[in-house]
Amino acid sequence: MADQPSFEELVAQLEERARKLEAGNIPLEEAMTTYEEGAALVEQLRKLLGEAELRVQRLQGNLEEGAAFQEDAEPYDEPAPSDDAG
Repeated sequence: MADQPSFEELVAQLEERARKLEAGNIPLEEAMTTYEEGAALVEQLRKLLGEAELRVQRLQGNLEEGAAFQEDAEPYDEPAPSDDAG
């Protein structure tokens, strides 16, 4: 599997294409291709954000389950040592 670009790299690529389109001094066909590339980058970024959101939700769920488990657990107090050792 090929290395996928990071979120930050994809954002930089998208910004580069946006600057190119905003400059407005490129032929129409090149502008359309640049726009299509930008749209594909947006989809990749949405996918990465969706995956990150799922990971955060899972982590939050795990934390909430752990907190609920701790609330339900009875406190453990070690018995005090007795004086009648003997």
